[in-house]
Amino acid sequence: MKSTLLLAPLALALAACDKPQTVADVPPPPAAPAPVVVAAPPPAAPAVPAAPQPSPSAQLAAKVKSALRGAQSLDAQGVDVTVADGVVTLHGTVPAAEESKKISLFVSQIGGVRSVVNNLVVIRGS
Repeated sequence: MKSTLLLAPLALALAACDKPQTVADVPPPPAAPAPVVVAAPPPAAPAVPAAPQPSPSAQLAAKVKSALRGAQSLDAQGVDVTVADGVVTLHGTVPAAEESKKISLFVSQIGGVRSVVNNLVVIRGS
């Protein structure tokens, strides 16, 4: 009798193994987490570099050259100008010493000019 009691559960277990499983018997797979969608940031607008600004010395040199070109009473055709920290240096040739002095005085009265270094050379007929 002991052997019959032991065989009954074994027979039931074996019978259950032969039974095909149904979809209802299979547990569903674990739910996968939803994919996280990360939106890419909008492309940054390309930085527009600021236009280079001329130095104050370059601006003053342009101002002095323009004033000399516009001065009807001066003969400054052979005159060139350099500027460093408000100090204007005049280079070139003029036809007379008086013209050199007039140009130097004229330039000294332009706004922003701290002093004038007159390196003009007098060449008659220049």
